[in-house]
Amino acid sequence: MANRSSLTYSETLFRPLLELNSAYVYIGAGLATGVTAGVNANVSSNDIATPVFIAGGLIGVGLIKLMNAYPVMKRQMSLHINKLMFIDLKIVRFLNRWEQNPKVENFKHTSKREIYIGNGFEWGPEHAQRAYQIMDMSVDLQELQLPFALKPYVNLYKKNTRSLGGKTWIHSIGDEKKQIVSEETFFGHTFITGVVGSGKTTLLRLLGTGFLHLGHSLVIIDPKDDKQLKNGIKDEMKAMGIFHKFHEFCPARPSESCSIDILKNFATPAEIPTRIASLLKSGKSGSDTFIDFGWQTISQITDGMIYCSEAPRLTEIYRYMRSGKTELLEKVLSVFYEKRFGKHWREEELDKMLEMGDTKVEGMLAYYSLKIASTEKVAAVDDVVQFVTHNHEHAQKMLASVFPLFKVLCTNPLDKLLSPDRNKDDFSRIIDIKRVILDGGVIYCSLNSMNDPKTAGHLAKLLLADISSCLGDRYNYGDSEERRVSILVDEVHAAVAGNDALLNNLAQGRAAKAQFVLSTQTIPDLIDMTDEATADRYLGLCNNFISMKVTDTKTQEYVSQQFNQTNISTVGVQYSVQSATGHGLTEFSGGYKENITKAREDMFPPSLIGDLPKLQYIARLSNGQKLKCKLPIISGS
Repeated sequence: MANRSSLTYSETLFRPLLELNSAYVYIGAGLATGVTAGVNANVSSNDIATPVFIAGGLIGVGLIKLMNAYPVMKRQMSLHINKLMFIDLKIVRFLNRWEQNPKVENFKHTSKREIYIGNGFEWGPEHAQRAYQIMDMSVDLQELQLPFALKPYVNLYKKNTRSLGGKTWIHSIGDEKKQIVSEETFFGHTFITGVVGSGKTTLLRLLGTGFLHLGHSLVIIDPKDDKQLKNGIKDEMKAMGIFHKFHEFCPARPSESCSIDILKNFATPAEIPTRIASLLKSGKSGSDTFIDFGWQTISQITDGMIYCSEAPRLTEIYRYMRSGKTELLEKVLSVFYEKRFGKHWREEELDKMLEMGDTKVEGMLAYYSLKIASTEKVAAVDDVVQFVTHNHEHAQKMLASVFPLFKVLCTNPLDKLLSPDRNKDDFSRIIDIKRVILDGGVIYCSLNSMNDPKTAGHLAKLLLADISSCLGDRYNYGDSEERRVSILVDEVHAAVAGNDALLNNLAQGRAAKAQFVLSTQTIPDLIDMTDEATADRYLGLCNNFISMKVTDTKTQEYVSQQFNQTNISTVGVQYSVQSATGHGLTEFSGGYKENITKAREDMFPPSLIGDLPKLQYIARLSNGQKLKCKLPIISGS
């Protein structure tokens, strides 16, 4: 018994040979008839007219046959050929309606708000059937014979085909067309996987350009500082006349970078220690006593600064923690006494305080502890008192992991970039993420992960936490008319450890008119930085899943599951020949039997995900579509 896939598609694969041969026959017969008529030119005109008419008819039928064969031949050639695809930026703008969609008054016309995401087709059971059939063929697809005249054309692009890698035929078994997707599709967030060099950055540029054309605010967190992505966004903003709204944050080039007051936006004081303490988490479940102590210390300092109307900044928190305990306590107590006794409290109460301690601060503290009733004390002051009076040696041990973190975030150039002083630093270079999002600008964050991946991960988490605070403010106080914001995060696995803010944004971001596009290489990257349950949460909260080539089996299986299963037909063929030793040589019997069976198989086989060429992807979208697409490289300006 021999098994093979359904022959339905193979018959169509051999059609070009049949059509081409028929065309040659008709054209050849027509030319022969015409030549015969020419040789007999000395015959009367009436005798010549008939063969000429027949020759013209035969040539016409041959040309029709040739035209019918062309699209099938084109598809068959694409089974062997792969080359880079380019698209002019003007065409992308036209498809995205870039002149109408960015206007605020057009935000409500949701039916017309669409963007281009590549060329491809919707993958269905018929494509799965074809894929399984071709997978059973030889490596060089010798079963799919090409017309002799087309082989030189295939050889011409053989080098390009090999450079793009993968199986060329995967994209060739469907009818390709431009894929235009509604803006609403992306509101459920998007997750992208793909190995290095598979085309994730090209896809992010195409999506980022589309979101710009829709009038979105953009925050792009790019650990690698990819020039193609950044320059593409900058050039498009210039063309749209909004380049003045482009802001770049880049620790590797501080002279060119803007500064972000990373702790400026918060709804409650507890957000600040939570953001900083999250940088210490490994992402594994459970509590860490050292992290909890660090959270408490930062909270005590922050509460004191806010009580004194002092804006929390990383550099100031670090200074108070390291050597400014006495200074912070004096400030807090001075504010308390001013509120308690009035502006002239020093003239009226300071002498009594000095009698209660060896120094001014000790006297002020003793007065607060002994003379102020517990009902009149303030929690922020109590926090600072506890911070200052805690055993110094014990605090130093418990903060052993906190000090190195602050050292990194408060050393040049990050001290100026993350904790700018509006009274001393260049005010024009200090941006507020909330304001940029409101105005429809772009913040491009190049985090220099190649040189310092750990710090890049810290920065990504801080930036996402600040964005989370801005989105929370929109959620609580917005009027639902705000501009949408798209947050594109490449190599997101570096920012997921202990990042509860990102998970909350994915769960509730749509209500704040925000959408995330998260990109990484494989699902195990997420699991390694968090745990399996948390990784599943990230994947489950993204309604769109796009995958380029991945070689990791766990990721391949997950991607394949997004396409469900379908019935695949197989044909079983049985040949039999029987003879007996007691009979003559001519006495034998034979038989042939063929049966078709169906079995449930993966609609997109996992192995094919590892065979995708560069710049190709498959996608499961929130609108129900399952696409196989090829990415074009944007050209022009």
